[in-house]
Amino acid sequence: MKSLKKFLVLLLSVFMVLGLAGCSGKGEESGSKGIDNMKNVKIGVLVADATGAEALAFRSYYENYIQKQYNVTFMYSDELADAAAESSAIDNFIANNCKAIISFASADRPAQIRKCAENKVYYAVATGTLSDDEYAEFKDNEYYVGAIGPDLYTEFQAGYNMAKYYLDQGKTKFAIFGGATPYYVDMHIYRTAGMLVAMCEAGNGDYNGAKDFGSMIGTIYGMNCQLTPAQIGSVELVSYVGGYDFDDAWFGKLAEAANNPNVEVLLAVGSGLDTFAAFKRPDQALGTVDSYTADAVKAMEAGTLNYLAGKFSASIGPIFMATVSAVQGKPIRTANGEALALSQGYWVATSAEEANNYFTVDSSTTDPAYTKAMLDKLYGASYDDFAKFVGAYSYEEIQNLKK
Repeated sequence: MKSLKKFLVLLLSVFMVLGLAGCSGKGEESGSKGIDNMKNVKIGVLVADATGAEALAFRSYYENYIQKQYNVTFMYSDELADAAAESSAIDNFIANNCKAIISFASADRPAQIRKCAENKVYYAVATGTLSDDEYAEFKDNEYYVGAIGPDLYTEFQAGYNMAKYYLDQGKTKFAIFGGATPYYVDMHIYRTAGMLVAMCEAGNGDYNGAKDFGSMIGTIYGMNCQLTPAQIGSVELVSYVGGYDFDDAWFGKLAEAANNPNVEVLLAVGSGLDTFAAFKRPDQALGTVDSYTADAVKAMEAGTLNYLAGKFSASIGPIFMATVSAVQGKPIRTANGEALALSQGYWVATSAEEANNYFTVDSSTTDPAYTKAMLDKLYGASYDDFAKFVGAYSYEEIQNLKK
């Protein structure tokens, strides 16, 4: 009898071990394949621009690549012109059971975050940044995932590097298209400031008393973001045009700036092909912060465009993965439990060959810059690993990551 009892106890122990092993094995499979086994997640996407080349490239990456690789559904808003439209779009997403919102719209981000948090919907900034004060307010909010994109100093550097590229060639006469600078749009203000600081350094002068990063930003705001031409030491800002009026007077200003016989270089904080390019003389150079498109490649091949700093469309892959991780209960936070605030810069092309290489990768729906295999490693990743991945954003670094 004792032998039988020992046998039964031993047999029971074996079954328990096997049972626990089976449970453990299932858990490991779930952990390793969690992103593939999850139930469908619906994500709302707020857009301020629905038709621009960059906006369309971002949407193509999400809908034609990400949505086909993962069990997610993207629901897009219409083009949003103001904070009221943003709020209404969020209400619509919530009503349609979206578990998270990724925002490309910035009329009132704090209001967006508050509304999402109140409704227990996760919120992420796709390609921008929060101000220091805004981040301080929301960094501990569990429903604020964070932001990945060029921070304002990176925007400043983008403008600085573009102007310096031509200044180093000995160019001294410039025209600037300031885009949305008159509307107090920070990223355009900082790009413009970067251009002006580069001119101050090269010309050994100042712009309305400012010559460095801090003072230039203050000066631009002090001018109510209404900039004017000026002599900057040995360098001259011959012409300046801001705004997006799209009327005859506005196009006339662009034509006048480009046709000024003294202007050697045309610099655009954005939309260079839609603004200065139409009026550019063959002897002038044109640089812009924009996006990689077939038209941009053709413009570089034709010599119309000489310098292009652009975001790559797959740059929004990591913020997608951070958002999905949060929805699945695997938030990616700092050691102090704070939301993501990571900067990511631009790909810069100064030749048609470079532009074509970048565009080929950027427009691919089968082998984009960030593939599923690369993004899978970010699911539930540590903050340090996530930040390291995002920080290696140059074209060359990404190619190495793929190896």
